[in-house]
Amino acid sequence: MYQTQSTKEKLGLFFKIFLPILIYQFANYSAAFVDTTMTGRYDTLHLAGVSMATSLWSPFFTFLTGIVSALVPIIGQHLGQGKKERIRNDVYQFIYMALGLSFFLFVLVFWGAPFVLRQIGLERLVSEVAIHYLFYLSLGIIPLLLFSVIRSVLDALGMTSLSMYLMLLLLPLNAGFNYVLIYGIGGLPEMGGAGAGLGTSLAYWVLLVLSILVFLFHPKVKPYQFWKREPLDVAALKEGVRLGLPIGGTVFAEVAIFSAVGLFMAKFSSIIIASHQSAMNFSTLMYAFPISISTAMAILVSYEVGAERFEDVKAYCTIGRLTAAGFAIFTLGFLYLFRYQVATLYGSDQQFIQMTTIFLTYSLFFQLADTFAAPLQGILRGYKDTTIPFYMGLVSYWGVALPVGLLLDTTTALGPYGYWIGLILSLVVSGILYQSRLTYISKKFHS
Repeated sequence: MYQTQSTKEKLGLFFKIFLPILIYQFANYSAAFVDTTMTGRYDTLHLAGVSMATSLWSPFFTFLTGIVSALVPIIGQHLGQGKKERIRNDVYQFIYMALGLSFFLFVLVFWGAPFVLRQIGLERLVSEVAIHYLFYLSLGIIPLLLFSVIRSVLDALGMTSLSMYLMLLLLPLNAGFNYVLIYGIGGLPEMGGAGAGLGTSLAYWVLLVLSILVFLFHPKVKPYQFWKREPLDVAALKEGVRLGLPIGGTVFAEVAIFSAVGLFMAKFSSIIIASHQSAMNFSTLMYAFPISISTAMAILVSYEVGAERFEDVKAYCTIGRLTAAGFAIFTLGFLYLFRYQVATLYGSDQQFIQMTTIFLTYSLFFQLADTFAAPLQGILRGYKDTTIPFYMGLVSYWGVALPVGLLLDTTTALGPYGYWIGLILSLVVSGILYQSRLTYISKKFHS
């Protein structure tokens, strides 16, 4: 990270930070994309099982990685203030936090998820696949969260390209392990959808080992001497939790509402469940654009806020939001023109393809709403403003999406599509609230 003087320099630094994050996010979301598409090609009922399991897994996974991501603005403001010596201690507190959170998520997934899945009336095979998928996926929780800590450090130091190179390894690793385990290649048992969960876990363990080696020996990271272990610092740990919980809570509130809608889909046929989840899975992949803008904003804004260069903060905010709008035009056009071809990636049944295409049409509006709301979240995190945005997100997602979806489902013929309309409206409301908060915070800081 470094100070910039001109608009050209700011654009250069922004894209130097943003583009590797974008590629990284595509690789990150590719794990769920690979699991879903490969399972769909194997069997539609197995796809429905993996989809229901993902509905339970995603909100808790994103909640915990959201907490860990609080390390980015903490390190960013240390760098802006010239306090590099404080970074190692904070990093170790987040490592301890990640280990504790891993145990929490493992217990939740291993014992809680099977109980829920058995209670919602799924077909027997769908329920069994979902439970086995989650069991194997839970084996990768520890490496996933520890890698998230390492990635946050690299991103905050401005080394987003290194995070990108590491994460790009996930796609071939995940696809390779999945293929072998789903279809039982080389004499291994044919595990179907459950094999996708084990394949993803194995890929995360390999990724963690490689990232630790880079973390300890890369020349730009070595000066921080991360091999010197720091003891537990309760005050620093509390500060990390105080900042991280609202971030994780905001992400949880958003992702959980999508997952809750997925669970409401259980009352529909397996074809509808699979179509809904396939369209949602591709929409999540497209979400890589706005979430990458959001992450870049958190890095750049936290650095400039730490240095108290508020005019530079305004400049980066403008660059980020205009970039988000430009990418939105691209993703909307692509999805509108190729939605049928996208649907065929997930299965070959014509009824399934037709229904998935309709869901993908609704997802166009997801992209538009996310383009407005997601960058605002990153900017607010850069200011270390996380608590009020959390409450705003909670009200927006849970106060709008489910009530509207249930109303449309019960009073109109929209059925499952009514829930998508509710989700779209909740994203619009959240964006409006985040904008009002940013206006207040920026005036407070800049004065």
